[in-house]
Amino acid sequence: MNLELYGYGESVASNMARVALSEKKLTYKYNLIYLESKGDHLNKEYKKLNPKNLVPTLVDDGNPIPDSIQIMRHIDQKYSHQGEELFPNNVDINVFDKLLDFVALDENKDLGDTLGTTAGGISAPLLVKMLCKRSLISIIWDYVTKHSIKKRVPIFILLRILGKPPTSLNKKMTIMLAQHLITIEAALNHQKEFMMGDKYTAIDCCMTSLLHRVQEMRFSSVFESNKLPYLKKYWETLSNRNSYKEGILDYVTGEWEPEINKLYGDGANTYNDLLWEELNRLLKEKENVTTNL
Repeated sequence: MNLELYGYGESVASNMARVALSEKKLTYKYNLIYLESKGDHLNKEYKKLNPKNLVPTLVDDGNPIPDSIQIMRHIDQKYSHQGEELFPNNVDINVFDKLLDFVALDENKDLGDTLGTTAGGISAPLLVKMLCKRSLISIIWDYVTKHSIKKRVPIFILLRILGKPPTSLNKKMTIMLAQHLITIEAALNHQKEFMMGDKYTAIDCCMTSLLHRVQEMRFSSVFESNKLPYLKKYWETLSNRNSYKEGILDYVTGEWEPEINKLYGDGANTYNDLLWEELNRLLKEKENVTTNL
């Protein structure tokens, strides 16, 4: 076994892959790929491994697997004899596939459509901070001439020019986050440990990374409130697993934390009140529907 992972410490997708590798009890060589702040993912050598210029990429005995969900499927099939079974056959496949679509980082979906794409949306203030570590000219040159996903190019350049994401984007992503958190709370009403019940799966690998991003972006009050009791308990379960430390906390680069502190100080996200306004509205709406049944 010769595993090599290319990733970035604050990348949601990289975190998903590293959590999965930890849950499978697999060791690997790690290669740090800086994204917006340095543009390592755009160099020719890395593009040979990942033609889309994305992280993570797992290389297994010379074979590159360039996507977090694909990585999970690969290691679960090839190393089925060890660690957790991430894609079990004894679960409701329709529910599993629906949840996998909900957490996946699908570039073909609109920003905010799923929890996976919303994680990217709420991260926009930090993405811009990383872009601003480089000159506008270098960003334009690199993204126009090197990035394979062409629809991302004007977005990244515009964000670099503006120096911050539009307020409308921040508000939209916050509202979408509230809706997705309500979806998670409803999915957990079976009152069992994991998204699929008693069985830990790839869904939970993804959720560990996504909910960490929610906490990282200073929306952590959602994990402390009894208004979302199932989510609160679920996050406690995930964050106490060894894979949370081994797959996420141990790989933090330190690039983001100073910028987060500059944005929010010791307090909550600027849009935390908006998040709770929407959460309370949705919870009240749900309560009224239940009462009227």
